[in-house]
Amino acid sequence: MFDAFVHLHNGLDFLLLILAALVMPLLSAITGRQLQRAGGPTLLRRYWMTITRGWLIVALIIGAWLFARRPFAELGLDWPIGFWGQAGFALVALVSLVFIVQIVRLPKLIGDNLARWTERMNVLKITPRTRDELAVFILVAITAGVWEELLYRGFFIWFLLPGTGVVAAILISSAIFGVGHIYQGWHGVMTTGLVGLVFAILYVLSESLWWLMAAHAVVDIYGGVLAWRLTVMSAAEPAPA
Repeated sequence: MFDAFVHLHNGLDFLLLILAALVMPLLSAITGRQLQRAGGPTLLRRYWMTITRGWLIVALIIGAWLFARRPFAELGLDWPIGFWGQAGFALVALVSLVFIVQIVRLPKLIGDNLARWTERMNVLKITPRTRDELAVFILVAITAGVWEELLYRGFFIWFLLPGTGVVAAILISSAIFGVGHIYQGWHGVMTTGLVGLVFAILYVLSESLWWLMAAHAVVDIYGGVLAWRLTVMSAAEPAPA
């Protein structure tokens, strides 16, 4: 499929490029400053704003594709899903099972390192702390799995590929994906950039985005549930004498 990517870009494509490469990193930087300043008693408002923004981006991408009358397979939305996409879903199911086991066995897995683990998760300042926040965070994770994969893997690689080739498209899209998470600090940029690199390679190999959307959502949900459980466990810890 990727060898056949020869296309002309229109104005909507360049708007999406600006959104991915400039607007989203800028919004991320602003979010980072706001989180460092003080967070309020709840993250629910921020979560709902994130969900709304994510689905607006999805609507823009789908609208651009419909306007240009392009096949959605060029965006990674192959249908019916091919063999490697189906194999990807099987891998997601296996990873999900591993995550569930880890969450259930979390007290044994972390041992006496609860404080260190909790501190590491709290650095992000955007992970759920209450049941209500966790419920909405799951919607945030699902939304992120859809819009980030569509924008940074599906669209961005599609846009770059004719002019840069596959390798450069993978590297550039992964770097922009990392910078888009600047609110997590430079360590977060490096981490998400590496994750984006893995996802981009898997996308190019499988030529299907569906299972990567699911994988992205599962990873984010796992992180949210992990942070919430650590918060609950920390609250239950007896105060030092």
